Amino acid sequence: MFRIDSKKVYLIPFNETHLNNPLYLNWLSDYEVMKFIGRDEYLRPIRFEKIKEYVESVWSNPFCSFFAIHLIENNDFVGTAKLNFLNFEGLQSRTADVGIMIGEKRYWGIGLATDAIQSISDYAFNRLSARKLTSGMNSSNIGVIKAFEKVGYTIEGRLRKKLLVENRYHDHILMGCFYNELIK
Repeated sequence: MFRIDSKKVYLIPFNETHLNNPLYLNWLSDYEVMKFIGRDEYLRPIRFEKIKEYVESVWSNPFCSFFAIHLIENNDFVGTAKLNFLNFEGLQSRTADVGIMIGEKRYWGIGLATDAIQSISDYAFNRLSARKLTSGMNSSNIGVIKAFEKVGYTIEGRLRKKLLVENRYHDHILMGCFYNELIK
């Protein structure tokens, strides 16, 4: 089975077992997990059918890779990572957008996001020949910003007061990384 290993976690393709795992639905229904993900529809009660529809659309996208994040230590399923190539007709930008979610809150703050970002970034550059990686996040999500910075991503832009969370507008931070900036 295809697997991307790192220090604390490994990534494998997200499959039907992950989709049907009650943990996944619980994460997508947990306000604390979802409030910074940028999927507003998940901030309201959501049916499994809608989640399945979204996952199937990701699976059918030839430019998207969707992974389940597991702990090496005990194989626990703890989150997801997504790599979405932004290819425009006629242009070979070789740019990919990285998304990460650590759904298991008991594992927050111990470096799993940093480890997963490192491994998916290394995979994108070395196996998929990405030229540049990008990511966007809520300015209030300090932990994720720090995780991307530890890997070598730099803040490239800020869309001021773009994201509405908890009745307050937050900046949308845009980050990027080139191969030679990736910290190994």
